[in-house]
Amino acid sequence: MLPLSLYIHIPFCASKCAYCDFASFPNREGEWARYFEALWAELESWRSALRDREIATAFIGGGTPTLVPAANIVETLARARALARFAPDAEITVEGNPGTLTAEKLAACRAAGVNRLSLGAQSFDGGLLKSLGRVHAAAQIGEAVGMARDAGFTNINLDLMYALPGQTMAQWRATLDAAIALGVPHISAYSLIVEDGTPMAARVASGAVALPEDEAVNAMQREAVARLARAGYERYEISNYAKPGYACRHNLVYWNRGEYLGLGCAAHSLVRDERFSNPDALEEYLSGVRRIDAQRLTQADAMEETLMLATRTARGLDMNAWRETFGAPFERGREGTLKGLERGGFIELEDGFLRLTLRGMEVQNAVVLELLEALT
Repeated sequence: MLPLSLYIHIPFCASKCAYCDFASFPNREGEWARYFEALWAELESWRSALRDREIATAFIGGGTPTLVPAANIVETLARARALARFAPDAEITVEGNPGTLTAEKLAACRAAGVNRLSLGAQSFDGGLLKSLGRVHAAAQIGEAVGMARDAGFTNINLDLMYALPGQTMAQWRATLDAAIALGVPHISAYSLIVEDGTPMAARVASGAVALPEDEAVNAMQREAVARLARAGYERYEISNYAKPGYACRHNLVYWNRGEYLGLGCAAHSLVRDERFSNPDALEEYLSGVRRIDAQRLTQADAMEETLMLATRTARGLDMNAWRETFGAPFERGREGTLKGLERGGFIELEDGFLRLTLRGMEVQNAVVLELLEALT
């Protein structure tokens, strides 16, 4: 059976964080039941298409999925299992907020087959959490990890953020050390991106807060790489670090351009070389609008995506696979650009792979742009 990954979006949250531009909606409890009915109907609409597919990974994200009753998560997974075969070792992740977890919710999710938990910790500094608009306190992160382990979870991720307004290197080191001390096998460390239209963007524009300079941001990234490496975490993607055997298989599907089906408000899909998505607006999704912005990818689209995504990973771009897929050597027409990037210390060419160095990872978008422009 053909493998497929499943993403399910739960767009509800306790409050909107200052940096968030995702499709997430606080104070909408009255629409929870209607949303899940719509989600289950959408899932049912894929019945025939899912018959020949095996679900290799499933990821329930948000929003804050652990905010809603666990019975809704359990029912969603049960309905998915009724339509498609799940691989015996399927990785099934649920995102959660340390402030919305209970032992009962965790036990119910674990009993339903959820075997990976991703917690939005962001920081272990109380002041920074408050400035971000997070609803949890630093102490609740460790409590959440303890509850998860008591419920039988061993595969736990903590999301962390750096390059925050006012954040010092000392604060970032303390957050890294606190996460490491909890012994979780996976840590994601993301640089803050200020998105237009968010409260954070308004604060920056008004001068109320100042973002760190690029060199300070790069220094924080290098600190994460070094500190986590010493603790036994391998950096397998620009922002992701794992102990051996704990790389997130679902996210690897995205980076390797595998097929995935997204269900729910704002969910995106890549199925049989077609990209499509659901509307971001909750009311539009609830009214039945589905599969918007459908685009059949050209070879040029696929080449650009492959380069952009593969160079995010430590494995890098497999140039032999590129030649087999696209019918031409990756190096053709790029010889001078590749030599220049290699001399500059941005890439390494070894055993048929193109990999970004630590320096190259810091400017990945610029490296990819230079490689793309080499053929124009």
